[in-house]
Amino acid sequence: MPYLEDWHEKYHDKGFTLIGVHTPEFDFERDPDNVRWAVNHYGLKYPIVLDNHYRIWHAYANAYWPRKYMVLNGRIVYDHIGEGAYQDTEIQLRALLQDINPELDLSNIPLVKEKKAICQPPSEELYCGYSRGIINNPGGFHKMEEFFYDDPGIYSRHGLYLQGRWRADRQYLEHVGTNKSDYLVVPFKAVSVNLVMMPRTPEPIRFSLEFNDKPLDDTTRGDDVTDSEVTVKEPRLYNIFKTDRFVSGVLKLKGLPDGLKLYAFTFGGCIGII
Repeated sequence: MPYLEDWHEKYHDKGFTLIGVHTPEFDFERDPDNVRWAVNHYGLKYPIVLDNHYRIWHAYANAYWPRKYMVLNGRIVYDHIGEGAYQDTEIQLRALLQDINPELDLSNIPLVKEKKAICQPPSEELYCGYSRGIINNPGGFHKMEEFFYDDPGIYSRHGLYLQGRWRADRQYLEHVGTNKSDYLVVPFKAVSVNLVMMPRTPEPIRFSLEFNDKPLDDTTRGDDVTDSEVTVKEPRLYNIFKTDRFVSGVLKLKGLPDGLKLYAFTFGGCIGII
């Protein structure tokens, strides 16, 4: 998003209109109030279209988050899938603007500085709901019911390992009850770990994190972690683990509150070098 904001600021008065299309992956992302909160939270100044019925998504035959299109006179003239290539995209944008207006002088506007990175393949995205999730407890998911799961204690496969009482919904796992000995374990390989989650009620809820049986510290703490605790206030993606090297290990969510809903873990494999 910082790159998009940069382009909007530099080119919105030079013939370029940036429009963000929000196509929801999870049900809570369909709520305009949640989208409005995110727009304000991240300070986005360009218009955002809600595509709750996937009409724009299907019109462009899209299959990826994120994806960037440039459209000129009703035709797609540039298409990039995924993150990255921000400087190349801006070069294409400037060329289009100068094709439209040959007298446009962009020489005093610097190109975006794109961070270079060293990357390794991280663990695959891990969904928590039963429709796409992976759980390695014996018997798998118990769909749409509260169930007490026993942790097998051996974390050799990609997926979730649960201890305690949980409810498995189609899109999320919800912790049930106030037993502080309940937990969730995720083995992974990555530089960073993010988790999409929300509280059942508007009240903030907290839990703690361990990496390889030790509380998170300055070398492993994510941007949304204070000491080794996460406070969940609103439905969004939280950065819960971040380090300066590629690591493998086990992340444990402990002291889980009643009503914590977990949707998906994502894993980053890149270390920025400039």
